[in-house]
Amino acid sequence: MWRELARARELAADSEASDLYLQRLEELETELLLLESLGRSKQVRPMAARLFGTGAERVFADVEHTVLDAAHEILAHTPVDQEPQTIPAASSDGVNLRDLMLAYAKHVGLHIAVRVDPDLIANAAVGERTVFIADRFFGAHEAQRLATHEVYGHLVSGFNGRTQALGVFAIGTAGSYGDQEGVAIYLEEIAGLLGPCRKRTLAGRLLATHAMHAGVSFGDTARTLVSEHDFSPAGAVTLCERAFRAGGVARDAVYLTSWLRVRRAVAARETNLGELQLGKVSLGALPELRRLAREGLVTQPIYLSNLARSLGKTGAGTRSPTSPPSLATSLTRLDAT
Repeated sequence: MWRELARARELAADSEASDLYLQRLEELETELLLLESLGRSKQVRPMAARLFGTGAERVFADVEHTVLDAAHEILAHTPVDQEPQTIPAASSDGVNLRDLMLAYAKHVGLHIAVRVDPDLIANAAVGERTVFIADRFFGAHEAQRLATHEVYGHLVSGFNGRTQALGVFAIGTAGSYGDQEGVAIYLEEIAGLLGPCRKRTLAGRLLATHAMHAGVSFGDTARTLVSEHDFSPAGAVTLCERAFRAGGVARDAVYLTSWLRVRRAVAARETNLGELQLGKVSLGALPELRRLAREGLVTQPIYLSNLARSLGKTGAGTRSPTSPPSLATSLTRLDAT
């Protein structure tokens, strides 16, 4: 494995996108070391902090507030809210999440598969062309949010990345794991689906991650989430399981951080969602991406939802002839999407 990594670095040096490849290979080396250390917290946690952060980082370089400050602010001002969970993962008739995912994919021209996984801990996850969903019931807004996040977010970026001549945009540039989560959450927000429960979950994940890196135990972290931040006992345990798993991988720190950074960059017109979905790209890769685009080595996205198109010109070739479906339409007439 390490010989192959060294060989990859040699090949990367001769690429037109050598900086992007070398940065990603450096990140990949840390990821491989992390995989070798799973379950050993003393080894895992420093590498997880390097890859995903701890929550102690500044949200923006020019602002004193940390991501932890942002999480506390969200929890202090966001009410506890739960919607009824009435939408099944799959069914032979009626509204279900599987068909909703397929309808969203059809809306932007993606051909995908959706599989219900009874062992999936997360609500949903994606492969290259497959969405995996947990075997449970979902709220109506939650179902549409998941479809927006996984299909309009991750799958659109992934499909576009595979149309690029340079493979790094399919694999992902350094830092793209976090920033693509930020893109997907920002799409939730502009779709009007980033509700109180979701915001509290993102903040809770950050608090659990920060506590874990600070040496707080699983039990004390869960109790604090319940007693000080009004999470349910089951919800607190779930948040802690994500932070402490495998010795403390805690990838969830990137969700809140990257959402705040992506939304600020788009609002300031430093980038747009079309550019961020040319492939699996990070905010840090944009200067190099633009150089490659000027040289004709990066092309405009083929797939993009109207949520992204509405926030800025993306160039020719984008497929999305209609607006995203309303919640009522999505949940009653899947074929209308």
